[in-house]
Amino acid sequence: MRQLAAAFSQASLLAVEECAVPGEVKPRASSPDQSGSKLPHSRESLVLVAAVPRCMTLYRVLVVANLWPYEADPSYGCFVKAQIESLRPLGVDYDVLFINGRESRWNYLRALPQLWQRLRTHRYDLIHAHMGLSGLVARCQISVPLVVSFMGFDVTGKFKGSDHISAFGRFYQLSSFLLARLASAVIVKTAELKSRLRLEAAQVIPNGVDLDLFKPADQAEARRSLGLDPQKKLVLFPYDAERAEKRFDVIESAVARARQAIPELEILRVSGVPQSRMPLYMNAADVLILASQAEGSPNTVKEAMATNLPVITVDVGDTAELVGQTQGCHLVSRDCGEMAAKIVEVCRKGMRTRGRERMARLSMENVARQILQVYSNVVRRG
Repeated sequence: MRQLAAAFSQASLLAVEECAVPGEVKPRASSPDQSGSKLPHSRESLVLVAAVPRCMTLYRVLVVANLWPYEADPSYGCFVKAQIESLRPLGVDYDVLFINGRESRWNYLRALPQLWQRLRTHRYDLIHAHMGLSGLVARCQISVPLVVSFMGFDVTGKFKGSDHISAFGRFYQLSSFLLARLASAVIVKTAELKSRLRLEAAQVIPNGVDLDLFKPADQAEARRSLGLDPQKKLVLFPYDAERAEKRFDVIESAVARARQAIPELEILRVSGVPQSRMPLYMNAADVLILASQAEGSPNTVKEAMATNLPVITVDVGDTAELVGQTQGCHLVSRDCGEMAAKIVEVCRKGMRTRGRERMARLSMENVARQILQVYSNVVRRG
């Protein structure tokens, strides 16, 4: 069956559009999360069969992740869910084991019996773990091949607001280095992460961006929908300000300086918002600013560029590659004065960018085909 699945996956990679059938949906049961509550596998728990022969499932995958939307925070890990969902039209059916490490690190240990129970009662072609700690849990079995996606600070060890790496950060670094050598396949988000892992076999596959969801729209209409003042100049900060590694302190200082030239300037703080609402905020804003201490391949930058929102960012993760030479997007140092100058420049010009053109290569569909190729190689090797 695995050989058959691998053969079909090759065909789907080469001819997705040709294989398409009319959208057919069928109900599918939800799986319990770490707390035992139901987690929908997709919007309204439906499976969309659209890019493979009718009723054909190429691979059954168990997704083990500590990043996944849940009731208390519907935005948490939404980019992971979106990327996994993009594999459904290519014939990937999946279940989720969500490990809520936010609530307690003990949940990683509590996840082990759940993992083993899943493997006793279900057949999976492979496990796809997201983040290093989730991968450690997923590696506590040897019966199913393991693909691990490393996201950023699980490799760098930097998840605080400075370059200092804590004892836990050192553990993160070492455990990820070892785990990468115990996995059947490794995906990293940037070439820098691959270099840090020192693993030539690692595949660099950034998360994709949903170009159907994140697209340009009228700014005035977006502000009306959100009840925002049309006269303000808005700097978008789409993170929890309490997350030290996102360096809200730097952005706050930069905006305070820029406000001396543009009194109507304000920070638009957005967190905990469902992904479906984020395009409204991006189209309502005048500029997105990123000052993070550490990133992998920041999805907010890709999403902002997909809406043609100007981006001012420090050189972190793959931001330099993402913005490139896009007019209206700027790479800056983490200096408040330099950031303030660019804020003023962008807001006074009041122009959108052509960043969407640059994001075409990172569409969900293109990235999904790359991930499916990884799955195919793993299953073929057995």
